[in-house]
Amino acid sequence: MTPFVSGALGAFAVLVALAVARRLFWLSRFRAMRRGGRSFGLRRLLARLRARPEQEELIRAEAQALWADAAVLREDLSAARGELADLLSAEALDAAALSAALDKRLARLATLRERLAAGLTRIHATLDAEQRTAVAALLRSGPHGHRRHAGC
Repeated sequence: MTPFVSGALGAFAVLVALAVARRLFWLSRFRAMRRGGRSFGLRRLLARLRARPEQEELIRAEAQALWADAAVLREDLSAARGELADLLSAEALDAAALSAALDKRLARLATLRERLAAGLTRIHATLDAEQRTAVAALLRSGPHGHRRHAGC
């Protein structure tokens, strides 16, 4: 093997190793964000608002309580699919059972709605005027508003 070919193969091996290392680095960052899950977005929001420690504590507590309540509702809705499938597979649709199944889920949804309203009231009370303006701007622009362009 000539020195040129050997050097070219060595350079190629280094470039491949760098590309693999770069890919692994970015995958590890992505996995870290995914492991953070909901809390990653919450951390970004709190940093963007420059929230004080007591504000962070209240907002985190409200968010975790809301996520827990929403998880219960999600699990219940999964069970409701099976219940609805059973009702629809019957020879005749039992209107009373259908109404009871729907009312049960709507009652849980109403509870979640009340929890959300109470949590937002507490969060609103802890934010100052500048932070409330920032939250309003984020809500207006949507989850990926910073990526939007005028021409799109």
